[in-house]
Amino acid sequence: MVVNMKLFKLIPILITSLLLLSNTTLANIPNIKNIEKSITPLDSLSLGKLDRIKELLENGKNQEALEKLHIIIDAAKKSNDTLLLVESTKLLADIYRENGDYITSTQYFNEIIPLIGKDYESLQYVLFKKGGNFQLDGLVDSALVNYEKAVIVGDKVKNHEDLKAKIHGNLSGIYYLKANYTKAIQHSKIAANYQNKLGNKEIEAGILNNLGSIYYMQGKYKEALQAFKKSLSIVGYGQEDLQKQARSSSFINMAYAYSGLKNYKKAFEYQDKFFSLNDSLQQELKYKEIAEIESKYNVAEKEKEAEVEKTKRLKAEYLLYGFGLAIFILLSSIFVLYKLYKLSKKNYALQVGKDELVYQNSIEKIKSNAQSKILAATLDGRLEERKKIAGVLHDNVSAMLSAANLHLYAGSKQIKGKLPVEIEKTQVIINEASEQIRDLSHNLISSVLLKFGLSVAIQDLCEKSSNSVINLTSTSKNIVRFNQNFEIKIFNIITEMVNNMIKHSKATHGTVKVEQLNGKLQLIIFDDGVGFDIAEINEKSGIGLNQVKARISALNGIIDIKSSNSGTRIYISVPIEY
Repeated sequence: MVVNMKLFKLIPILITSLLLLSNTTLANIPNIKNIEKSITPLDSLSLGKLDRIKELLENGKNQEALEKLHIIIDAAKKSNDTLLLVESTKLLADIYRENGDYITSTQYFNEIIPLIGKDYESLQYVLFKKGGNFQLDGLVDSALVNYEKAVIVGDKVKNHEDLKAKIHGNLSGIYYLKANYTKAIQHSKIAANYQNKLGNKEIEAGILNNLGSIYYMQGKYKEALQAFKKSLSIVGYGQEDLQKQARSSSFINMAYAYSGLKNYKKAFEYQDKFFSLNDSLQQELKYKEIAEIESKYNVAEKEKEAEVEKTKRLKAEYLLYGFGLAIFILLSSIFVLYKLYKLSKKNYALQVGKDELVYQNSIEKIKSNAQSKILAATLDGRLEERKKIAGVLHDNVSAMLSAANLHLYAGSKQIKGKLPVEIEKTQVIINEASEQIRDLSHNLISSVLLKFGLSVAIQDLCEKSSNSVINLTSTSKNIVRFNQNFEIKIFNIITEMVNNMIKHSKATHGTVKVEQLNGKLQLIIFDDGVGFDIAEINEKSGIGLNQVKARISALNGIIDIKSSNSGTRIYISVPIEY
């Protein structure tokens, strides 16, 4: 995150509720016609059916869930069960929405609106979902119309503050994009009030941060500061992730607000708190921001000093007007010089501390580079040892077992009558040993990689690693045969990343992209899992991740990891060795 005191970019948090689904192809459903408008309560049996369909979707059994959902919809049409038809069609529209087909999802929502009647809770939900579809499809004006309708309908709905908070939150974001800050502020306040009633402190704090950001964009720094302070008071110093994120946002936002008010000392204080909280993420940025705040602070001090000097010159001109005035100027000058001396000592101490910190960072970097080189050398030695063992197993041991088996087979042909049991058992044992040696050789060094290259080996890895829980795919572009050791190192890196994805991500889909571009091999590995805390992983110094980073460093490459609760994206770029 690049921070610039002169440029404040606001990205409003748009709160939406989404369902999990797979990428199973969905069939089109006929238009709903001639359905009775009266809505009767949904019985427990029908409700149980829809709950089971949701469970199937959550467990990844998408095809079975969709087949049963179509059966329920057809049965609801035949029995004129309007409420069951509405609820099942809403679920189908949500599935299309999750697959990115916003147009079809909106069509199904439109079909059930005439059936809803005066069920204002369902109508509010459908209008909210339609607004979300238009917003995700980039149709901001259509989204605005549906959200406003949802607000009007919501006036007739008791409770359901959670949905109302989301609607007003999204409206705030849209009005911000349309530069209607007054409306954006109005809806942000309403959303914050709802979240306050619900007790969602972290979400309320996030909305207040957005509200303060809108005030900041208008140049209302005092109002912005009040909103940021309120956000900070809500989350306090809790240690949960959302609380830390909200607190971090409040710190940096308060620094901006104080900077806008020209209170650079306070700005420096809160920016320092922000960097202390995010030190592991943006160390280099910290120095840059500190330098910028110090620069502004020094400019202000120099302006003060210039004013003092101007005053001194004026006083010097008035020396002729009296001895008493001269004494006053002398005392004032001594006082100013004393203050300058104290300030000089303070600045010198700060500079020494800064130099010591830079020196310590340099030492830590040297240690880290040395450790990476040692680890890379160890991995290279292990790779060469594996190649030697695999070669011996495949070229020597496997060949000797095959020769022994051929001799046994030739000898058995010369024996008349029934073969001894020992010969047959020996052949079976030799065959099993040959298969185990082939498997061991393949585990040491992938035979697919050696024979067909990196692209085919990655595809083979994804196919073999896919299962009922996760589906892995791969794409390759401009991939040819490279240096064999280089291919093995890259394949080992991808294998480690895929294994981590399967073990820890809880993802349903994963993709490995490989491309040769401008003399470099670029890898992009991403999934839709739960993500992880990058700072926590760095502190734990996992062996697998350290090996990957050491390997990439040895190849003069770079790695960038971005992770959130909606998935993880890993980018790797290394110079190609042909």
